[in-house]
Amino acid sequence: MRVSTLLFLFLSSFLFSCTQADNNKADTLIVSTSEINSQNLSIIALDERLHAADSLVFVFYKDPQGKDSLRYTRFYKQYASIDTNLIKFVKDNLQDSTTRFEKIKNCRSEGKIWCFTKGEIFQTIYFSSFSSDCSFLYIIKNGQFYYSAISSAMSKNLNELETKAVDPDLQD
Repeated sequence: MRVSTLLFLFLSSFLFSCTQADNNKADTLIVSTSEINSQNLSIIALDERLHAADSLVFVFYKDPQGKDSLRYTRFYKQYASIDTNLIKFVKDNLQDSTTRFEKIKNCRSEGKIWCFTKGEIFQTIYFSSFSSDCSFLYIIKNGQFYYSAISSAMSKNLNELETKAVDPDLQD
């Protein structure tokens, strides 16, 4: 009888501690998610490290509308820049409020922008301007997708940069 009582107490305390730990995790997740949702933040506000970006690499997928939806991002050309005017232009275009999604939109990206500070990559911004339904900038933060509108000026600028982009194997 004594062994069964000890076993019961041990299992009860173990189950209670597991339940308690899960409840604490859920509370933390709810608080941080509600803070983000209530503020309707811009991309640059969601990741303030973007203010310190000193170089960017613009990546343009070679065939973003190709048949292979899982591998289209493997082949690309790129354009790297340390031009402060271009970096400021990109930062200025990250000011619009975002909408948070738990899953990625059913739209392919045309490319992405790798953001660097002192030679270290710290963020990737994805972009597309295929159509009005698939026109966006977005980042991924804490497993969530934060989308904002892409301006016509940003879209035009990306199109111009794409003409300057080269295959990464051909760069110095």
